[in-house]
Amino acid sequence: MTPTVVVDLDRVLLAGDASTLFLSGRLRRSPLRAVPLLAAAPVLLAGAALPWTRPLAARLLTRLAVGGQQAADVDAVADAYRAALAHRPGAAVAAAIARVRRHRQQGHVVVVATGCEETMARGFLTAVGLGDVDVVGSTGSFRPLRVRRAMGETKVTMLIERGHPPPWVAVYSDSASDLPLFAGTPRPVLVDADEDAVEEVTRVLGRRPETVSWR
Repeated sequence: MTPTVVVDLDRVLLAGDASTLFLSGRLRRSPLRAVPLLAAAPVLLAGAALPWTRPLAARLLTRLAVGGQQAADVDAVADAYRAALAHRPGAAVAAAIARVRRHRQQGHVVVVATGCEETMARGFLTAVGLGDVDVVGSTGSFRPLRVRRAMGETKVTMLIERGHPPPWVAVYSDSASDLPLFAGTPRPVLVDADEDAVEEVTRVLGRRPETVSWR
């Protein structure tokens, strides 16, 4: 089996929130896209308020912000992230990106597993030069109506379905919410986490995780 490393996105590879960074870059590129976003704001906010409709709301937000052909969404999202990173270069965590590249040089397959909407995650990775990294993220579609949120045990299930079953060489996350992933690796790594998260992971796994500070 190919040795695989699993990496979270928000607050690991990306300092902050992927949606916020995307919107800031997209509106810099095309301020008029604010018009359909404002018109749809009540729907977007209502969707974002409920955990199981967030991927659908995020997909709608991406489509409204980008416009044009859906097939070009990843490239358009990547362009928005490039615009945002030109003003906030620190939002792309250099140490985390370097760690991903080091794992790949060692012959590891790296998979980004994230609760972020998948198109948005792919766009960010493309913007930082990691566009060929596989992504397992939350998905939402309107035709057919379908929502799947990549969180907790579901994230593990989705990784298995995509051909990346445990055990994983290492798992990087900022949160104890990824304990189901940590259980599938001999090397759980908590990124910039507080001591409460470290203690929770230690209590559940029966061993202290590796910790790193990248920001």
